[in-house]
Amino acid sequence: MLNVKRNIDVSKFYKLSAFLKRKSEGYKPKKAKVLTLDQIDKFLLEAPDKDFLMIKVALIFGVAGACRGKELHQLTISDVTDMDHALLVNVRNTKNNVDRNFIINNSNKNGIDLIEVCRKYMALRKPETTHSRFFVRYEKSQCTVQAIGKNTFGKIPQKVAEYLNLPNSTLYTGHCFRRTSASLLADSGASIDVWKRHGGWKSASVAEGYIENSINTKKIVADSIFGLGVGNSTESASAHQVSGSAVSASSASSTSSKNNILQNTIDGANRLLNIVNCSNVNIHVNINTNNKDL
Repeated sequence: MLNVKRNIDVSKFYKLSAFLKRKSEGYKPKKAKVLTLDQIDKFLLEAPDKDFLMIKVALIFGVAGACRGKELHQLTISDVTDMDHALLVNVRNTKNNVDRNFIINNSNKNGIDLIEVCRKYMALRKPETTHSRFFVRYEKSQCTVQAIGKNTFGKIPQKVAEYLNLPNSTLYTGHCFRRTSASLLADSGASIDVWKRHGGWKSASVAEGYIENSINTKKIVADSIFGLGVGNSTESASAHQVSGSAVSASSASSTSSKNNILQNTIDGANRLLNIVNCSNVNIHVNINTNNKDL
């Protein structure tokens, strides 16, 4: 800001940079807490629809698409397409100007029909609603015509945490769904390119800031360190050796065949020279075992 407003480049102020680094030692920025998959399933299964249907849909959309609160607020009915077997959701006007889309299907391991939860909410939309916002207020098992404000989306994760009686529920802020989505995707073993595209992140360092340290990931690392994955490694190495042997045998066979062809060609040339009585011509051919020199 100093550079923009005052044309002062503070990067040249080395003493100031060193001072700020010393003062920032030990500082840890607060990050929104994340929900586990079991906590999400418990809420979707146990929370009554008459009170929490809209929150359930916001949770499904937020985690499935790594959505910010503002992105959920801006969704319109034209951004959601029902394809019978799945819902296609387009996210536009994002913070970093990277439009993206995602799918909601019924791949939940506990058999929760995510699509039907969303359809139930969509069916309650009143025909007289004049705006195109997807999310409208939900009270007493009925939708109203009033669109939900962006500040309300920032408090939805806290309401989920309060229902589940999670400690420090106020730390489940508006970025909870986005961080939860990134963490669950990383735990599944997806590559960094996959979850960069999923969340619309342009750099890996920014994306990694959304990922919660996972106990599941740490268990996988521990298993690798203490040799629980050695069997697989040995099998892989054996397969590699077999493959290498097959390649070597194939290469040797190919080399032998080429040498035979060359020798036959040389013999034919010598016979031709003998026929025309060109005894003063001497052909010398050197065949290298690697079939490189002729």
